[in-house]
Amino acid sequence: MVEREVQTILSELMRRANESSRRLRALEERSSLLEMRLGSLQDSILKLTQEKKDEIEKINSRLGKIDDEILKINNEISRINKNMEKMAKKTELREIENLISIFNPLKSNFITREEVERMIEERIK
Repeated sequence: MVEREVQTILSELMRRANESSRRLRALEERSSLLEMRLGSLQDSILKLTQEKKDEIEKINSRLGKIDDEILKINNEISRINKNMEKMAKKTELREIENLISIFNPLKSNFITREEVERMIEERIK
């Protein structure tokens, strides 16, 4: 009977050891799966991070080009403004047109010296 009890106790110990081993293997498998998933997630995160860094570099490059273009445009506008200050204004051009039209021999009526002398003689008489 003692032998039977020892046998029962040994059986129970073996059963518990096997159960513990089975649970331990299940936990190890879960741990391996979690490690694989974490590794995959880390790879994905690193890949996305690198892609975002590349995109940011492209955007910064484009912004640099845009800044250069804006600077060129501002310089061109400044140059145009300086040239416009040197140009004649509309009122000045109209004054010049009026002066030209006054002194234009085709449109103006000039009299000769002889005509003036004849007019003076006619007045005197």
